[in-house]
Amino acid sequence: MLHRRSFLKHVGYAAVCSCCSLNGARAADAVPLVCTELALPDYKLALEIAIDENLANDPAKENVTASEAISLYKKKWNPDRRILNVSFLTEPKYLQKVITQAQGWESYIGLKFRFGNSSPDVLVAFDEGGSWSFVGTDSRYYAQRGRPSMNFGWFDDATEEEEFRRTTLHEFGHALSLVHEHSHPSGDISWKKQAVYDYYAKQGWTPPDVDQQVFAKYQLSQVNGSAYDPTSIMHYPIAKELVSNQADVVGWNTKLSKLDQEVISKLYPSNDRGLPSREVAL
Repeated sequence: MLHRRSFLKHVGYAAVCSCCSLNGARAADAVPLVCTELALPDYKLALEIAIDENLANDPAKENVTASEAISLYKKKWNPDRRILNVSFLTEPKYLQKVITQAQGWESYIGLKFRFGNSSPDVLVAFDEGGSWSFVGTDSRYYAQRGRPSMNFGWFDDATEEEEFRRTTLHEFGHALSLVHEHSHPSGDISWKKQAVYDYYAKQGWTPPDVDQQVFAKYQLSQVNGSAYDPTSIMHYPIAKELVSNQADVVGWNTKLSKLDQEVISKLYPSNDRGLPSREVAL
């Protein structure tokens, strides 16, 4: 059985993610591809790393139980850090396109991404197959051990700009601690459960897998935002065949929504104290 937010699903030989899927994967008879929010399976270690990075991540400060330490808003980077180091295991010809699209977040946050060879907080690979990312401060654990914390698996020189934007913004959203919007506790989606089970069975998922990865929701204390936002860059597309209320259909979101911008601005507010940019000692 898959474990919520801590698995990497394989179809054939390739790990896959698809909140930002290949154009060819949109066909009705295509194998569905599902984005994986990866997380450290050892929540105590994840909590230790999160608190080391940002004391505000300590659940004790808000009377949050230890079992909720894996909540994603408790994996937020230190907002005083201002620099997040991003390194690449390889440098494909289209690398600058990825960098440019990732910087789309910077207009709304006090953090800046520093791309290049450094002690990485986020380590990006371009291995064929899926696109995925660890969430928030979990990225640091893998990146500083030379293991990718993020992967882009289907980009090539022919990839359209929209695909670069959609996929890159989504995966860097995970790295900034954002989670999948369809799991929002206020997202009352009218799923046709049997249709959803059948749909994801094409990928080899069992009904319990689908229960965990599609139907399960976070508690309100575990999410970064406020209202449910079907226009979020972090939302799964939802086909009309999978819901009974057509108002719940979600298309392919390709840019940051207004609420995405508002939420991320609150998580990482711009620093207006006139201090120089600096790194937080790790």
